[in-house]
Amino acid sequence: MRYAIWNNKGGVGKTFVTFLTACEYARQHPDQRIVIVDMCPQANVSEVVLGGNGKGAAELEKLLTASPRQTIGGYFDERISSPHKMTGNETSYIKRACDFNSNLDDNIYIIAGDPSLEIQAEAINQIAGQTLPSNSWSNVHQWLKDLLGAIAKKYENAVFFIDCNPSFSAYTELSIIAADRLIVPCSADGSSARAITNIGQLIYGIGVPTAYAAVSFSKRAKDNSLPLPTIHAIPLNRSTQYEQKASKAFSAMYGAIKKRANALYVHDSAIFTSARDVFLDIPDAHSVSVVTSHLGMPLHKIKLGKYTIHDKDTQVPKDSLDRYKTAFDNLVSRL
Repeated sequence: MRYAIWNNKGGVGKTFVTFLTACEYARQHPDQRIVIVDMCPQANVSEVVLGGNGKGAAELEKLLTASPRQTIGGYFDERISSPHKMTGNETSYIKRACDFNSNLDDNIYIIAGDPSLEIQAEAINQIAGQTLPSNSWSNVHQWLKDLLGAIAKKYENAVFFIDCNPSFSAYTELSIIAADRLIVPCSADGSSARAITNIGQLIYGIGVPTAYAAVSFSKRAKDNSLPLPTIHAIPLNRSTQYEQKASKAFSAMYGAIKKRANALYVHDSAIFTSARDVFLDIPDAHSVSVVTSHLGMPLHKIKLGKYTIHDKDTQVPKDSLDRYKTAFDNLVSRL
């Protein structure tokens, strides 16, 4: 199974949700290989997985300066040179996370991100737009799917979590094509509500202006018989809680998000995995998020008490940690 974590709006916690969901899934499924795929040029989830702030950046730099680069950008370098056939080197780009970060379980793996994705996007668009061969668009848009498919073939029990960039650029299109299901984190603001409508338009072609309908992503995917992921879960992230429920202000904003998601469902229920409720609250993590990101540490490894972050003491309180563990246990139980 392949999950893409994406929202057209930035700052909603996609990277954080990707990391913690993958780690909790790995804890609950020790017999499976959990692969975090970093498809964001900022490579933030790679730094967290590879050891957290500082250490993770240094480890990522080693992968970026290797020859060939041991990152998603390194793989795309190969595919740019050979766009219409697989390289045979696909499984060389997967790295076991605990070899870099001892805080992580030994069934977690990473395909590291790469800032050059931004530069490669132009090359991807140019190759995909070629008229010959006639299936150029399809071949190019399956580069990531090819990579994950080769890994899944070698490791039959692999589950993938793809951290996506907000921009619906070429590398995000490849991420969507590679995914089976979509997790859409939202925060309590009007932009997140608008982003739900954007997802309908950008991925599924709902409401695309007539002038662009023939060249839309959804039309091209359909013409090339490439299935699109279904919306599987919409975590309402960073919720301010009151008596274990979202506060009235946050609930009001989440109501707007739910209204737009319901409009998509009414328009085409097939773009959702099922008819069940896709929403769940994830409370504001406060200090938990700081400790997790800085140390590259999953929730089940965090202990109560003080942590020193950049020479300052950070306290992890019991109620905050418990709420967060419950929220991600709930999310993973839905996958």
